Amino acid sequence: MTLIHLGTGFSQNPERFTLIPRWKTAVAGVAMTLAASCGCASHPDSAPVSITFSDGFSSTHPIGKGGAQPFREYLEEHGPGVGLDVEYFAAGQLGKPKDALHLLRAGAVDISPFIPAYLSNDIPLSSVGELPGLVEDPCAGVEALMPMMKPGGSIYEEEMKEQGVVPLWGVMIPNYKVFTTNKPITRPSELEGSLIRTPGGVGDRVVRELGASGVILSNSDLYEAVARGTVDGAIFPEMSVKSYSLQEVLKYVADDANLYTTTVLYAVSADQWQSFTEEQKAVLDKASEVAQEGACRSLLEAQESARAAILDADVEFVHIDESTKQEWNSALTPIRDNWISDLESVGLPASSVLSEFEDRLAKENR
Repeated sequence: MTLIHLGTGFSQNPERFTLIPRWKTAVAGVAMTLAASCGCASHPDSAPVSITFSDGFSSTHPIGKGGAQPFREYLEEHGPGVGLDVEYFAAGQLGKPKDALHLLRAGAVDISPFIPAYLSNDIPLSSVGELPGLVEDPCAGVEALMPMMKPGGSIYEEEMKEQGVVPLWGVMIPNYKVFTTNKPITRPSELEGSLIRTPGGVGDRVVRELGASGVILSNSDLYEAVARGTVDGAIFPEMSVKSYSLQEVLKYVADDANLYTTTVLYAVSADQWQSFTEEQKAVLDKASEVAQEGACRSLLEAQESARAAILDADVEFVHIDESTKQEWNSALTPIRDNWISDLESVGLPASSVLSEFEDRLAKENR
């Protein structure tokens, strides 16, 4: 019997959960050792593999509602037939997002979602889909990216394999825009000298290229920072503004300037993946397919409702005409070149990875 921990720390609204005692992990390890020593085989009617699933997002968040919950439900329905059971863990109980890869490598958890933007020193190539001006449709974006992330794919072979993880499914959060509190922004030059919150990763590059100074803050700390004037604004996805009541303190948004996209990946440790039977892998693959498709649909729906809610709160959407939009595009173009040169200076094939992603994205957008 094997115990799988699937944990993270994204949600601000953790749900009730049942903690599975750690001693059961030890018992499982002893059982596996005895089975191996006696030459016993594992059968579907033997004690099932228990997958403890900690949803990285609340059940009302678009990723939780459209992706993680269907993932869980599919495993609950189809898992028992191949010897898989599901135990639910609330968000944040087994580690924070920035610690996800470490926890996977250490064997503290077996499956966990993580955000490449938080881990740009460990998995820099995985942020290729976040570069400005690439992804307009998050569903097309993740469909283009995931084959590169899985075994045999270019990003997997370059960095995921070394990290000891196998991505199962992913999602892209689109439409990161610059929100401000004191003045409307129409041109990138108007951000010079501003203090702008950034979530890290490519967001840091965007803020620097626009002439502003980046301030790294958690989502939960952003409201107070804006209200107190600690920062002048934030690069933030429209979809998440209302979740943190930011429409109360952020008064303007530069519309039509889609600065970048954030990637979220759900992965299993490579060692655990290899321990699954082919039938168990097939169920996990199908559950991942259901989750990825559902999360994309849910995000698109959330995007529409979020925009309406922001408008209802009297946040001003500052229109950017076509000529001014070119100024934004020109200001952001060097980010790709700098990303390539920085990564290739340490021996990573950034140029070829970007070209492959662009080719795959073009096919998905047809």
